[in-house]
Amino acid sequence: MIVTWNKAARTLVLGLTIGVLQLGCSSSSKHSGLHIITQNGRTGFIDGKGKVVINPQFEGAFDFTEGLATVWIGQKSGYINTKGEFVINPQFDFAAPFSEGLAAVGIEKKMGFIDKDGKQVITPQFDNVSFFKEALAAVSIGQKVGFIDKTGKYVINPQFDSALVFINGLAPVQLAKKWGFIDKSGKFMINPQFDAISFDEWAFRLGLPLDWPMAVNVGEKWGYVDRSGKYVVNPQFDYAMGFCEGSAAVKSGEKWGFIEATGKMVTSPQFDGIGYFSDGLAPVTISGRAGFIDKSGKIVVNPQFDYAGNFEDGLARVSIKSSDESFMSGYVDSAGRYVFKPTK
Repeated sequence: MIVTWNKAARTLVLGLTIGVLQLGCSSSSKHSGLHIITQNGRTGFIDGKGKVVINPQFEGAFDFTEGLATVWIGQKSGYINTKGEFVINPQFDFAAPFSEGLAAVGIEKKMGFIDKDGKQVITPQFDNVSFFKEALAAVSIGQKVGFIDKTGKYVINPQFDSALVFINGLAPVQLAKKWGFIDKSGKFMINPQFDAISFDEWAFRLGLPLDWPMAVNVGEKWGYVDRSGKYVVNPQFDYAMGFCEGSAAVKSGEKWGFIEATGKMVTSPQFDGIGYFSDGLAPVTISGRAGFIDKSGKIVVNPQFDYAGNFEDGLARVSIKSSDESFMSGYVDSAGRYVFKPTK
């Protein structure tokens, strides 16, 4: 659910139920058409043609959302616009991407929210927070989680052990090690009964269209339920990911494939690793090398990379190892052609 700031690693840590998925599905332009690059250890941005539009100068950055991007210099984070100009100067110990007009920021180990002018609209007071989705955010002080509105007022009092954001009117919450779903009044619409839920909250935060049915786990198997809690795909997989572009990745044994919403297998389990479909393509891994397939399961970009991310705004980030075994990252188009060659 909840976002915390690992200051030493300078990374976001998301309290997802089954870990953080590296890949997400995409639709229309979400990141102002700009992509993060690293050159000589500094971070900047390129456009869709591979042209550097914001020179590498930052120690790190998150993708653009709602026209602004988090960047950090030294120990402080702030926000730049698409011209690379600071609109909110570095001043926060942590600064998350914007969602619904507000962004979570951290000051002296407490989290609150600012608007796009940098004004504190919710004073830092929480130990952990999610982003705002459907006008509510999950927050915690101590061990229990509740939900606040955009004024900082509790609309659902802290009572849950963990929680994710609202997804079309329902939010996953955990009580006594079981997961269920509540509505915006805090009433359980699907009683706690699942051992785990697979939901890529970070990808969803970035505007990716993950939706119901929801992947859930009972015992050793995963299936999918609809908003009423009814199984639409019975538990049968060793792991399951969310639906995007009409398909979901599932794992049987040691291999991954794709199903459609009825549970029909559309691409048989054959891949060692897999991501979401975006722009009609999905990253897959075979024998330690990553490439891309289309929705028929045909390989359209041969496995040749050490890592392949999902397509966003027409480009996919890929990584290869350099001679000193460190990783270099660049971007390819849907034909697998480099638009920006790997750098580090």
